[in-house]
Amino acid sequence: MIKKLPMKKYSLFAVCCLFIFCAACGKKGDPLPQKVDQLFSLQNVFVIYNPEGTLSVQGTVAGALENVQAFTLELEAVDENCIGCPFVPAEKYSKTPQEVWGQDRSSEFSFSVLPYTQSSVYRWRLVVYNAVSGLTNVVTPVYKVNKPFEEIRDFVEVK
Repeated sequence: MIKKLPMKKYSLFAVCCLFIFCAACGKKGDPLPQKVDQLFSLQNVFVIYNPEGTLSVQGTVAGALENVQAFTLELEAVDENCIGCPFVPAEKYSKTPQEVWGQDRSSEFSFSVLPYTQSSVYRWRLVVYNAVSGLTNVVTPVYKVNKPFEEIRDFVEVK
């Protein structure tokens, strides 16, 4: 014999089930667009290995310059035999916009760092942080910079 639930208990059970199913449903759709006017991008970013052992970072920021919070150069000294190894930055050098630009921000930026670990080959990437919460940071791909070739041959003048 099947025992029937009283109507009040059945109604309460049905309402609870309905609530659980409705709460689990989410609205599907495209993600909301970000605030495009608050984004920035990097262009023409490169690192130069200077003769005195410093590295100069140069490039251009396009877009909302006022939202740049910090620049961080991530650096890894590598051996020529390990170029295909995963990028594991051992050194990070952060600069504020004031250190990079001073008081007047412009689209072009440059700064120099002196690596702790001296090497003839470095892999690097630049991360530029967005000051607006929820907006993405801009990260370059990983690149390689070599120490410039030095001419070490001594030339003898022939008379």
